[in-house]
Amino acid sequence: MLLLTRALIILLLICSAAQANSNIQQNDKDSTLRMCVSHYPPYQIVLPEQAPIGENIATTNYLFKQLGFTIEYTPNNSFWRCLALLKSGKVDLMSGLLDAPERRQFSHLLVYGSLEKKVFYVNNDQLNIKTFADLEGLRVAVLRGVKQFKQFDNAPAGFFTKVYASDLDAGFRILAAGKVDVLISTHFLDLATFKKNNVTDHAIKEIIVDLDGSSLLYTGLSKQSKIAHLAPELERLSKRLHQNGEFAHVIKMFKQQHPQYYQ
Repeated sequence: MLLLTRALIILLLICSAAQANSNIQQNDKDSTLRMCVSHYPPYQIVLPEQAPIGENIATTNYLFKQLGFTIEYTPNNSFWRCLALLKSGKVDLMSGLLDAPERRQFSHLLVYGSLEKKVFYVNNDQLNIKTFADLEGLRVAVLRGVKQFKQFDNAPAGFFTKVYASDLDAGFRILAAGKVDVLISTHFLDLATFKKNNVTDHAIKEIIVDLDGSSLLYTGLSKQSKIAHLAPELERLSKRLHQNGEFAHVIKMFKQQHPQYYQ
């Protein structure tokens, strides 16, 4: 009888250990989040056989590490594909979003920064743009569906003529052809890429315009995510890290470590 009791105790201990190990493995799985990424230097840099890096990725990792989460990444996707995956819940996260009511319908927005600069491209040496007001009366090319900055997105009808391009290469082509006056982007390497891929030399000039910082940048957490219930805590945490300058410090450190993406 004593031997049987001992055998039962040992069996219970083995089962308990197995259950504990199973729980640990499940917890490890639950602590991994999936983030959709697009190649968009210096914010997201997605290169073959390298882990994605960038300002957005650094701040997103910093935020979720606070709560013990790790992040894995999709292959390089388009911005639109990432939005669709976030909406469906096939990924937990997407970063680099501006606020919009339609995005709040399917995601919780976690602030990490503000849009400080925009790149304007012109094909006319006489056209000098320093502020948003200088866009009045011009034909402005933008990517269809992409938010730009608060003043631009909320501009009164007729302030400028908005022309939609399917992608940045198409935007540069219509700019080079004189069909628009300005092309707006956030990508600081677009002009070099366009000139590299086009034999004809175009007199396109890059102008970096300082913004007022009122357009906040967000990481989107899908409302279908397994951690969507943590949204209130994450919103409070991201707001604190933004206000106390921790996110800004993370971005500053990334810039110092990767100066090649800012030249």
